[in-house]
Amino acid sequence: MAADPTLTDKIQALAFEVAEGILKRMPWETLQTLGRGVGRLFHAVDARHRRVVRENIRATDLGLSEAEVRALSRDCFAHFGALFLSGIRLFNMPEEELERRVRIRGLEHYDAARATGKGFIVLTGHYGNWEALALALSAKGRHISVIGRALPNPLLDAKLRAYRGRFGNEVILKAGAYRGAIQALRRGKGIGFLLDQDALGMGVFVRFLGRWASTFSSAGLLAVKFDLPVVQLRSWPEPDGTITVSVEPPFRVPLTGDAERDAWTATQMMASRLDAEIRRDPRWWFWMHRRFKTQPGRPGAPALPPADWVEASFPGLLP
Repeated sequence: MAADPTLTDKIQALAFEVAEGILKRMPWETLQTLGRGVGRLFHAVDARHRRVVRENIRATDLGLSEAEVRALSRDCFAHFGALFLSGIRLFNMPEEELERRVRIRGLEHYDAARATGKGFIVLTGHYGNWEALALALSAKGRHISVIGRALPNPLLDAKLRAYRGRFGNEVILKAGAYRGAIQALRRGKGIGFLLDQDALGMGVFVRFLGRWASTFSSAGLLAVKFDLPVVQLRSWPEPDGTITVSVEPPFRVPLTGDAERDAWTATQMMASRLDAEIRRDPRWWFWMHRRFKTQPGRPGAPALPPADWVEASFPGLLP
């Protein structure tokens, strides 16, 4: 049961309503431009997150020079400034404008996965504009049940849920998520996972951007246990201010009968697809997150996968 809102919760909700009333009436292009400026300002003054971004980039195998690292850091802040400031406008956008601003290709791939009738895994990450991606798909009748955390402020959490569920999407809370996911799969729904967050000791290690990264294996476990197709969703901003969403063809995980090994293989396959997406244009990924915080050998870290698993399924992946 959710706790009653505190005075702080109510003040935050009131401040949000004031901001919402202003931002939802502003032109999309203005918010994009203003948001990029706000992002660049934060890049200049937020030394802690600027350091995290640069450390993350340097730790990968992208092979960027120091000048390129700094330029990518600025672009990342600008992108997420625009994403954040235009978010309220996006959630309040009329359906016809949403269709014009967010262009979708590959809907037939979503429909092919849904046609199996037993549900499917939806793979995406904190890349491009994942909120626009989910909202625009649901407006087209392609609904997703997304695993996520509740906001600490119950009033703002209810607001966000209403935004995300505007056209039929639903949020399955991480507490009890497995049971909720099973129920949604039985209804033939797609279960959405943002699979690019550090999983601490609760994950499995996969290779991601040239490093070991602890990754939640829930999506892989479900894909293996129920032999589900996996559909990757991609999104990125265009120079004209629109957003492109691409629904990729479904793929399946090869099954060997070893459930643990197959679940790891599934997780690595999904991580590799997100890896490839970031390499295409790293400006649009959420570099502020400490993705590589959990490393092998640290207290509480998961064990590395057996080398023969990696070499058999992903030859050349190890350094």
